[in-house]
Amino acid sequence: MRSSPAEQDRARWDRPMIAEGTALIEAVWQQGSVGPYRLQAAIAAVHDEAPSDRETDWPQIAALYLALEHLEPGGPVMLARVVAVAHAYGEQQALDLLDTLDRAHGLLANPLTAQRAHAVRAHLLARSGRDDVARAEFLAAADLTANDVEARYLRDRAGEPPA
Repeated sequence: MRSSPAEQDRARWDRPMIAEGTALIEAVWQQGSVGPYRLQAAIAAVHDEAPSDRETDWPQIAALYLALEHLEPGGPVMLARVVAVAHAYGEQQALDLLDTLDRAHGLLANPLTAQRAHAVRAHLLARSGRDDVARAEFLAAADLTANDVEARYLRDRAGEPPA
């Protein structure tokens, strides 16, 4: 499983490459219409420019994901926005958004998004101190993945003993 930007050692990131990429995205931002690739590059640039996860401009990332969602209204983009909203505005707002998106788009029932939607919901519930409900969501996400490493991680988060 990939590590999240929060778990990465940003001191090891290639700052000159980040500066070059950021300069490129800033140079083209005003040229023509903004499409999904520009938005994805802008999201990456906001992450990359922050010296730490805590200093990341999460409200800006949430807004960029909302713009991306208007262009590409798929489940992965919606779930990424939910995560950004959690960092920017708190777990409850993110849970409310996830519930709204699930009602409108069936994220928890869609075979292409169900596993990630349950995992996101589980993490949000755990972070908000609702461990009993989070446990069931972690187990649901673990049951839906074919990745053994991810399943072990999710079961561990649910408090299940290793198999």
